[in-house]
Formats: sequence, structure tokens, C-alpha cells
Amino acid sequence: MDAISLEEVIQAVNGKAISNVSGLMVNGVSVDSRNVHKGNVFFAIKGDHYDGRQFIEQAFDAGAIGVVVSKQGGIDISGKCLPLILVDDVKTALGDLARHYRRKLNAKIIGITGSNGKTTTKEMLYHLLSHFAPVVKPQKSFNNFIGVPLTIFEIESKHKYGILEMGTNAPGEILRLSEIGLPDIAVILNISKTHLEGLGSIEGVALEKGDIVKNLKENGVFVYNADNPLCCEIADKFGGNKISFGLGQNAQIRGTDAKKKGNGSVFTIDIDYNTFRLCGVKGGGRRQFEIQLQVPGHHNISNCLASFAVCHALGLDISGLYNAFLSFKMPDMRIDSQQIGNVTFINDAYNANPESVFAALKYFEEIDAAGRKIFICGDMLELGKESHALHKELGEKASTLNLDLLWTVGKYASDIAGAAKDGGMDVEKVLSFRSLDDITEYDMGEFRENDVILIKGSRGMHMETIIDKYREYFSPRVLTHN
Repeated sequence: MDAISLEEVIQAVNGKAISNVSGLMVNGVSVDSRNVHKGNVFFAIKGDHYDGRQFIEQAFDAGAIGVVVSKQGGIDISGKCLPLILVDDVKTALGDLARHYRRKLNAKIIGITGSNGKTTTKEMLYHLLSHFAPVVKPQKSFNNFIGVPLTIFEIESKHKYGILEMGTNAPGEILRLSEIGLPDIAVILNISKTHLEGLGSIEGVALEKGDIVKNLKENGVFVYNADNPLCCEIADKFGGNKISFGLGQNAQIRGTDAKKKGNGSVFTIDIDYNTFRLCGVKGGGRRQFEIQLQVPGHHNISNCLASFAVCHALGLDISGLYNAFLSFKMPDMRIDSQQIGNVTFINDAYNANPESVFAALKYFEEIDAAGRKIFICGDMLELGKESHALHKELGEKASTLNLDLLWTVGKYASDIAGAAKDGGMDVEKVLSFRSLDDITEYDMGEFRENDVILIKGSRGMHMETIIDKYREYFSPRVLTHN
């Protein structure tokens, strides 16, 4: 973070200072007292399982020069005269300061949202942009009212680009995040049935995701998926600069002639300049680029096209991106192949919703396996009133594939399993478990040599535990045989 005065911080958060703050300079922001450094401001946020006000003294002991704290509730600082900044709501104040700081930055900000692929695209785009100039990306999945501000504070004058991942599970969140981030480029990767518990319907998801363009910076660019009808509806209503990507005929940046190669794919990117409505781009003509990805899954071609479109919108030399794409590797728990003995696990357990599960199954269907193909599926969470129906739909889909075993786990395990059996899958090939404990206590010796096992489920299911348990099961047997 570039240094700003503590007085400027107080003004940005509409706070009231307790004690003199004149002359103090802030060089960073923290919401975790364990990560506070000298010169930081600590935001004492109250969460579901913690209260930042309990760690005020620890923050000061670590070198904090100010603490932003709620006016509500008592604060015990043992009579010490410490620079406190009182605000109505600490989390809102964090966003307000990030909004203020972002407007001081010269870096181009890219805001990414979508039902699927946000983190993969964020990582891919970071990998590409790093070949051109210094860039900041979110750590882990920092995509909410805390994570987005913390990412913004990492951007300094030396950085040319900043990437923000914007997630949501309730109306109004994308609007607020885009207000804080003020993106130069807004990306909607796709819109599908996710977070229905909070957003109600796929139409509600579309309304929420579409809010990202409402705070697009003047002369900014909207990058959207031309293969997704709901994205196209948003684009039709947007009157500014826009670029579409996709695999269909209507995309301005289009992927064609895709073929599987090794663990990844090769394809052509075709750019149709005749349809561009982008400032600085002269109409007419076409260009083509050959691309090779070393990452699995047909859906990652779409993520690649989105990243390519952003680079184009930034005016970068896109002719030099071949090697950058070739060297990109997937983030953890995204179609991550792990060999344990002679059994292969495909860890795609970072998260799950209907579209992402179907994409994983499409990939699983296409790969070769010397042994059996086993799909272990956990619940898809936050689907609201459609939960039962969507899990049954998943079971129906599974029944059409050439699976040797289907294991389901969680509250909706019986929905998936029942629909798979009703769809004609052999009942002896389907097993249901109520919890991860049940599945990890099952005989891990069930897995055989050359089995390939796809693991998928929402983040809250922690499906990767199955792989950890098998590793524990397998290790003693290796030692015994040695």
C-alpha cells in the first residue's frame, strides 16, 4: 500500500478519532491482529466466530498506529491512550477506505465475476499480465466485502494492473464490490444456477452479476460470454465499450477447431474486427492465433478466451501470448490430478454447482482410464428450494455416463443416487453416505489398481478429505511392503 495519512483514513471512513492522529502515516491495512505490521491500521471487524475488538491491544503491540472500531459496544483498553477511530460499521468503513484508495491508483483494475471459473480465470489472467508488467491478484478466494478491499490495499504505484475477483450470494453485493473497485474492465464469465438460496432464481443471479457494469469506469470495457444468453442480455442493455468471447459464431473473440492434446487442448482464437465496438480499435479484418493449454477441461478454453479478451482490451501485444498460455498451470483443487500408488484422484473439490459439475463430468467422460472410472460427489450447497431437483438432475446425468461406480455423500446424496438408479444405473454400482465420516470409514481397499476417481463437491463439503484419508490408508501399506 502506498502511504497515506491517518487523517485521510479518518476522513475516508467518516470516522471520529479518539486522541491526536496528526502526522501519522499509514502503510497498510489489516483485519487480523496476527498479521499487523508497524504503521498499519487495524479494522476490528466482528464476525460470526470472532470479535476484532478483543484483539485491539495485540494490534497496537504489533505496531498498529490506529484501530477502526464500531461505536457500538464497550471497548476495554485498560485506560491506555490509543488512537481509536470510531465508525458506524467497521466492514462498511473498510470498503469505504478501499474505495477512496482505489481512486488514487493509476493501475488498470479488472473486475471478474461469474457463476463458474472466477478463480481459474483470475490465476490465468495474472499469469498472462505478469509477462507484461507488475500486477496484483487476490490471495486465495478474496472475493467479498473483506477480500476485495484487502486486495485493493495491496496495489501500489509500481503496479500497472490489479485483478479483483467479485463473488456474491445475496442481492446488492456485486453492486457494492464494483463501487469499491471501480473496474476499468468488467468481466462476466457466465451465469448459471448458483447461490439460489440467496438470489432466488437464475434471473436473480443475472441481475446480481449484471451490476458489475454499473460502476465501470468511464471509457471502460465490458467483457462477456457470447455463448451465455443471460450475459448477452446484459450486453444488449449496455451502451459502452464491450468485447464478447466464446465458442459460438456470435463471439468477437472466438475459439475454434479445439482438439484434445495430452492433458490439455489446442485451438485457434479467431478475432473478428468487423463487429468491434471498442474505442481505439479500427473495424475490419480478422486475425487468428494458435493456442495450446496444458490444463484439462473443455470449459477452460472459455476461461482462456476471457483472459485473452481482457489482454486485448488492455491494448497488449496479444501475438506474444502463446508461450504464456502454454506455461499456465491450474490452481489447487481444480481438476488437479494426483497419483497415490496406482490410483489416480482428480481433485475438483474446490467448489460445485450444477454447471461446474456437468463440466467436470464432461472432462471425466473424455479421458482414458486403464481401470475403473469412479465419481464421488458431495452436495452442491446454497441452491435453495431447487436443491432436491438439481441434485436429482445430476443423478440423471450420471446415469447416462459410463461410470463404474457412483458414490454420493451429504444431505442430498439420496437424491443423486436415487435418480441415477431410476435412470438405469446398476444399483450395485451406486453407494450413498450421509457424511464424510461415513465415507472415510468405508473400506478404502475398495479402490483398485488403475482406478481413476473424480472428487467433486461444494467447498463446505471438504471433499478433498477423501484423498487425504486414502493417502493415510495407502502409506502404511507401502512401508509394510518395503
